[in-house]
Amino acid sequence: MLPMLTASAQRIVGELEANTDMFMTPGDSLLEQEKEDGKKKKNVPVDIRAWNIDPTYGNITAVPVDTTNHMMHNKNLSEGTNGHFEHLGNLGSPRLNRVFMERKDFDSDFIFLQPFDQFYTSPGQFKYYNTKSPFLNATYNFCGSKTTGDDHVKVVYTNNANRYINIGGLFDYMYGQGYYDSQSTSYMGASGWASYTGDTYNLHLQYTHNYMKLAENGGITDENYITHPENMERSYASNDIPTWLSSTWSKQEHDIIHLNHRYNFGFYRTVGDSAKISEEFVPVASIFHTFDLKSLRRAYIAYNTPPTYHTYDYFPADTTNDRTRYFSMKNIVGLSLREGFNRYAEAGLNAYVSFQHQTFQMPDTLSTPLGQASRYTPNNKQSENTMSIGGQILRTQGHTLHYNINAEVGITGVHSGDLELQAQADLNLPLLGDTATARINAYIKRQTPNYYMRHYHSRHAWWDLDLSRETRTRIEGQLSWEKTHTKLTVGVENLKNYTYFKYVGNANANASSTIPAYTKGITPAQHSENLQVVGANLQQNFHFGVFHLDNDITFQTTTNKDIIPLPTLMLYHNMYVSFTYAHVLNIELGADLKYFSEYYAPDYSPIVSQYMVQNPDNKVKVGNYPIVSIYANFDLKRTRFYIQYYHANQSDGRYFWAPGYPVNPKGIHMGISWNFYD
Repeated sequence: MLPMLTASAQRIVGELEANTDMFMTPGDSLLEQEKEDGKKKKNVPVDIRAWNIDPTYGNITAVPVDTTNHMMHNKNLSEGTNGHFEHLGNLGSPRLNRVFMERKDFDSDFIFLQPFDQFYTSPGQFKYYNTKSPFLNATYNFCGSKTTGDDHVKVVYTNNANRYINIGGLFDYMYGQGYYDSQSTSYMGASGWASYTGDTYNLHLQYTHNYMKLAENGGITDENYITHPENMERSYASNDIPTWLSSTWSKQEHDIIHLNHRYNFGFYRTVGDSAKISEEFVPVASIFHTFDLKSLRRAYIAYNTPPTYHTYDYFPADTTNDRTRYFSMKNIVGLSLREGFNRYAEAGLNAYVSFQHQTFQMPDTLSTPLGQASRYTPNNKQSENTMSIGGQILRTQGHTLHYNINAEVGITGVHSGDLELQAQADLNLPLLGDTATARINAYIKRQTPNYYMRHYHSRHAWWDLDLSRETRTRIEGQLSWEKTHTKLTVGVENLKNYTYFKYVGNANANASSTIPAYTKGITPAQHSENLQVVGANLQQNFHFGVFHLDNDITFQTTTNKDIIPLPTLMLYHNMYVSFTYAHVLNIELGADLKYFSEYYAPDYSPIVSQYMVQNPDNKVKVGNYPIVSIYANFDLKRTRFYIQYYHANQSDGRYFWAPGYPVNPKGIHMGISWNFYD
């Protein structure tokens, strides 16, 4: 048996080496030249580039192609690479960034999708490619057993028809059975895209369809199963611990189309010297058009809910079947004066006008008779129309100074008078033989809370609120120095009329193991006074030969922790050795630690898939518990793979991500990513 295993291992390694290259980074162009049966094989150029587009203007921003084994062991975790996210434990579960300054604006009024950014990719984050040969990447991550583990398969294929035209497709499938009962996730998404990047015409087209199904368990019924297992009548495996809900699901389905195209006016100029002369197109001005269409649906379905679990019951019925549907169509038309077409055009200018039509469908008391399931019907459709104007000044060329200033003002509709002004700039300065970079990010936003914060109808949550316009002002600075591997970010934000979700509920007189101590409910709220959040993040990496220590330290505080609960301190430390074996196998061996200080973490409401401020009469702290994992990352030319012993330090204690939602038990995680050409 041993000789057979050895021969099999040698065969696999030989196949990997024969079908791999060591680099795949933008700008590389390596050629494989192998001989087989005395004949030279066809050269396969290995050159692939990737970029994002601005969802409004269509400006292209180059992004790296993910080909490194560094941190591969953490890229599939719901808590994020450095452990910054609160979540429910299972793969793809709803999550919320604990670092307030890293929370991003969502690109849609459909708030139910916002907590699922591990799976959902917005048009502004969608990757387009250009490659000299057909390219396919297949990635598979898995852990646990058939009854507790998870699987994540992602396949990307892209191919150029010529130097200008690229088409491609993406398939993404997440399935997590979950280490705790009634916690499964099943998400399937498919996207197709096409791009044309010629001199005078550019086009980017994306279509995405997603289907998502999440089992809701409401959390475990008693935290003592985790904190004091010795007090329970018997020992429990994680999936034997009772949870509040079963036969309860949140489901979503999405159809998304995003199109941006522009026509460039300009001229050709001769570049090069006597040895090599070529013609280069110089764009002077452009007209652009962006079309964005979203059809998004959500359902909350429950067949078995404990008595007196929900605070409200607007539609008495045997089962819950809450549904809402969102439709948005947006057109943007604009003009550009391009940067750099002569020595006086040091910045680019863009201006546009946009029109957005949105419709919302939910149950109401007229279309849904009492005693029936609470489903939306065609005759209870609500619409909002908004016209906005906006503009941009940007400088991307040159080495020393770059900036990007954006402004948008709503001029008609419910968002009339809304204002968004954002500015980013970076300055590169020579320092001790290297370059240090100073960046600034600032904005002022006066925005009407989105539709679902103002209106929502369902069996267990119902509100129609007149909310004031929210005002947010932020300034954030960053200093980075590559020579010392240092990056320091400091920011402050002021919020007025901050809008958030809060818990609403009542004490249950007959609370038991099957009836919670308090009923569960959720509603939006608005804090009219000013709030401030201050945050600082230091990323400092050290290395001595093959030894490395990477550090990510975050400090933050808020003037009202009851409204914006945040951990004061968050830490991520990663200690590892990095070396190459036999000139072909890159190896990282190490251990990392994630930690956040104790705080009243936001609770989770399955009714609307949102995080909310905890019950003030029954607050529970989570945190102050380190999570240590041991790992090995490998890179064998085109193939990357890893093995990780996750939560290796598991012990009796408060290992919770959110109230009622424990960290997954210790276990083995593995994954492989393989690149194919031609």
